[in-house]
Amino acid sequence: MARFDLFSKRQNDAEKAGSTDIYRYDIVPAAFRTQLLNIANEQFGEDKHYRNGTGFINNKHWVWVDVTYSHEKGIGPVGGSDHSPGNVRASYKSMDVVDAIDMTEVIGFKINEIDDDLARLYRTRQDRPANRIDEVDYRLREAGMGYQFESGRLTRVDSQLIHQDIVKPALSLLSRPGFEGAQQEFLNAHAHYRSGQNKEAVAMAANALESTFKAIFVIKSWEYNKGSRISDLVKVAKLNALWPTYLDNSFDQLVATLQNGLPKIRDNDASHGQGSTPKEVPSYLTAYALHLAASKIVFLVAAADAAT
Repeated sequence: MARFDLFSKRQNDAEKAGSTDIYRYDIVPAAFRTQLLNIANEQFGEDKHYRNGTGFINNKHWVWVDVTYSHEKGIGPVGGSDHSPGNVRASYKSMDVVDAIDMTEVIGFKINEIDDDLARLYRTRQDRPANRIDEVDYRLREAGMGYQFESGRLTRVDSQLIHQDIVKPALSLLSRPGFEGAQQEFLNAHAHYRSGQNKEAVAMAANALESTFKAIFVIKSWEYNKGSRISDLVKVAKLNALWPTYLDNSFDQLVATLQNGLPKIRDNDASHGQGSTPKEVPSYLTAYALHLAASKIVFLVAAADAAT
């Protein structure tokens, strides 16, 4: 059979030990396991199917999951000799963390594969059913697990450049004295994101950015109006040369983004009344808002450190 490299074979956690992060990589909560199995049951269908001449046979998708997992682990089938779906599910619920992460990947891979197969059956995107792997990713975030699926393979969030080089440094910088308010707002933004509360996440990310400005002003003893909008905060920062004046031209786009990027998302989709029709903020826009806020926080604190 074809080789399937399990997650644990590709992952070395030692170099990541002790780093500050908003996610955990050493848990697979019981609630998430149940949710994943529920999604898989919907995607895979009935446990047994009747085949003329052979009677009932076990679901081929669960059989593949069991055969693939047990073969790569070098163990006997966790579903028993007949690859019983019920036994596979029961085994998954009792696995230790490392084994459960591997099984999560195998199950998720098959869910994603069926998503792709279904997509090819529909002519338009509007007709096709929602990808169930998207709910798996949502449940991973909800559980505070630092993983997501990319092309059917489980990846650590901190293996992504933007998370490793922007989000985590922002968290580290905000852990300094004086930035407690901004840190709590940034953490709350991610907590809302993991819970699917996208509007609240965007609003809180913008608040964290504004609080970072204000914390810097307090530390530097720069005067500002506590009710200032972010455009006014940017003016105070420029007046006090938070970034060198000779870099103003180079940072025009950055300043414009500070003034119009994240706050505009917050103003348009999160802060104002939604009218008679509830507004939905999509997850991709929320992720952008969080990453944008993090990148600006890193820039602002680094600029403050360099400013005389």
